[in-house]
Amino acid sequence: EPPKPLHKHDRYSSCNLITTPLPDHTKCLQIQSEHASEIASLKKDKERLLLLGMENEEMKKQVLLLNSQLDSIKRNLRAETKVKMELFSALGDARRKTEEWSLKCEQKYKENEMLKQRVAEAMAVSAFNPATFGVNTTSSDTFYSANGF
Repeated sequence: EPPKPLHKHDRYSSCNLITTPLPDHTKCLQIQSEHASEIASLKKDKERLLLLGMENEEMKKQVLLLNSQLDSIKRNLRAETKVKMELFSALGDARRKTEEWSLKCEQKYKENEMLKQRVAEAMAVSAFNPATFGVNTTSSDTFYSANGF
């Protein structure tokens, strides 16, 4: 059955709190205390989250800075590697040229030694005097020596 509509003059008549004695509010106070401590805890959590958010933003800035430095280091490393490769290439060229010059010098040295030997032999032949060895000369020997044979 639906409740009866209240009239203005008896609108408090349906409220039983007025007629009943006041209950013990310790339970309410306990709940209120729990809510107050929970609110304080939530405020602390909010402050920690704000600090963490600021730290997070600072960390993001640091990460960006570190990434920038890393990119710079990578560029420098690539440039250094390129220079090293060019230097090693030049070193290889220099070694090849040194080996070529060394072989040429060795060949020239051998040629020089051979020429010295030929000159020594030529000097020995031109300095040969048959009379020194007691060889009799004939008219044909005189002919040949006079004509440069």
